[in-house]
Amino acid sequence: MRKTLAIILLGTLLGIACKGQPVTVLEELKGRDVVLFVADEDEISPADVPFPVVFTGMGKMRMFSALVKWHDTLPEGSHPVVLNIGSAGSAKYPIGTIVNCTRFFNGGCELVHDCIELSADGASVFSGDYFMSTQTFSPEQVKALSQEYDLFDMEAYAAAQFCKMYDIPFYCLKAVSDNLDGNLKDWRSILADIRVQFTELLNQNTLREP
Repeated sequence: MRKTLAIILLGTLLGIACKGQPVTVLEELKGRDVVLFVADEDEISPADVPFPVVFTGMGKMRMFSALVKWHDTLPEGSHPVVLNIGSAGSAKYPIGTIVNCTRFFNGGCELVHDCIELSADGASVFSGDYFMSTQTFSPEQVKALSQEYDLFDMEAYAAAQFCKMYDIPFYCLKAVSDNLDGNLKDWRSILADIRVQFTELLNQNTLREP
């Protein structure tokens, strides 16, 4: 499985899979004061990437709280850029695909949501309170939601919301770690592979179409 996953991921290194026109995210970030916000410590190693990293813990409240604490320590006159990276579930992309996300939906217990949309074309993310799978939602709900949204995580909406409130440029890259089937037994090993690929990606000068 690791070998297959590595092949899939290597195919995405030179270009971010996204809906519509490919987006050269890292090219846009060159020379800017980028800070990485990451939920899980298995998703990236701070020593291996060229940007400072803030680990937030899982969930929208933890992400938002981490951003508040970070923002309170910013020197006057600074102009940071927030880049949220991490894993996400998807029924539309193969495991290992790195996706540029630009539309963020807030999904709560009642599945009531609103949307924050960036100007660039990209994939949609539904940020819920739980892992999206047939273990946490009915198969009918998972099927309906997976047809409407591209990816599912637990943090991206909160990061997008905070950055919109404080007029901070925001970018989001997600790597697909599962296909919403409830099978998470290999999740930690998949995160290890995703970490390697994110590390290589974030250390490249530019991205180009494959």
